[in-house]
Amino acid sequence: MSGKIGILFSGLGYETGTQLLEIPFIFREIERAGATSICLIPSELVPRAGRGKPISRRDLFDECAPLIRGEVIKIDDAVPAQLKGLIIPGGRGPITVLSDIAESGVDARIVRPVLDLIIGMHVRNKPIGSLGYGSALILVALKKSNEEPIVTLGDDAALIASLSALGIAPVNVGPQDVIFDEDNRLFSAAGISPGNSIAKGADGVEELTKSIVEFKEKKKR
Repeated sequence: MSGKIGILFSGLGYETGTQLLEIPFIFREIERAGATSICLIPSELVPRAGRGKPISRRDLFDECAPLIRGEVIKIDDAVPAQLKGLIIPGGRGPITVLSDIAESGVDARIVRPVLDLIIGMHVRNKPIGSLGYGSALILVALKKSNEEPIVTLGDDAALIASLSALGIAPVNVGPQDVIFDEDNRLFSAAGISPGNSIAKGADGVEELTKSIVEFKEKKKR
């Protein structure tokens, strides 16, 4: 099954970027399905409050080099109409690098090209898959949409509480399970988090990836 699947990276490592354990399973399932991986790397990060201290600079292209393969482009150059689907891996990067959700909750800022990409995919009815903290990015990006997104956020109680003002009730599922929000074309899973089963988490990652690649929009009657 052909098609280009965008993978949104946010750095290297669970605490400061993308959960590297999820990436091989995403690549494998995309290749197995006959689709093409497009690695999307941000050239800018969410602004941080320095409070008199110099703001650290990160080159995410160099940082993500050990994770990526195949075609690599800046998020700024991504064209939603040319992507079949989008996958946002877990790790804390989506809430600390691509946005400041970890600090600001529902009032968070999202890196503009990232926000434009998510909204661009959504309005074109393209499927979006998110793992772990990646689902928080979806919730904030689509907070003004007509349909309330249904996703799983994993088991971070503090994060769930900080997003409660959105009026959402995240679904709590096992690491191997995938939630499908048909109205919003969203797939979400808990992903692979520290302390949890890699084998079960990998099952969820692969099932989510497969669902994105094989997604077909139902024709409206």
